[in-house]
Amino acid sequence: MMKTPTPKQRDSERTKAKILAVAQEAFATSGYSQTGIRDIAGKAEVSSPLVLRYFGSKPELFEVALTDLLGTDTLFSGNHDRFGATLASILADATREIKQPSMILLSVADPEARKIATRVVRKKVLNQLADWLGPPQSKERALEIIMLGMGFVLFTRQMPLLPRNKSSHQDMAQWLAETVQQVVDRV
Repeated sequence: MMKTPTPKQRDSERTKAKILAVAQEAFATSGYSQTGIRDIAGKAEVSSPLVLRYFGSKPELFEVALTDLLGTDTLFSGNHDRFGATLASILADATREIKQPSMILLSVADPEARKIATRVVRKKVLNQLADWLGPPQSKERALEIIMLGMGFVLFTRQMPLLPRNKSSHQDMAQWLAETVQQVVDRV
């Protein structure tokens, strides 16, 4: 007697994680407007309806993907004295993949994605960093740090204007560390 094959069961958490990783990569490389649910589903090797079942819609998937990438809880829990050096070492580490700035920058062209990115960055980065910094002018100082970090990543990774050599990269990372630390320490 022949056994009926057992239907393949899907590991929903693993599948959701794979969809999320593919979405983050797509939004960071192609942008929100140029990325479709079918594209994400195809690369994740799932159906489009499954992506929508897990995430609801493209805007909701974008929000979850960006929120997941902006996990900053541990970054804003350390000592104020070394924050500049810590942030610079993270952003200058060539072995670390950093998708957040690309995803944010590429969202600017689409009004819906820009609105989502603004809300998520405000909640997950600006407000948390401002709370961690404390007065005076905590939100302004937090925004300065965000601008410095985004600019550093943009012009050393996504659009490197200078040839990358170890000495100049270390000099730029040192500049970032010192500049960010000045903002942190400003009272």
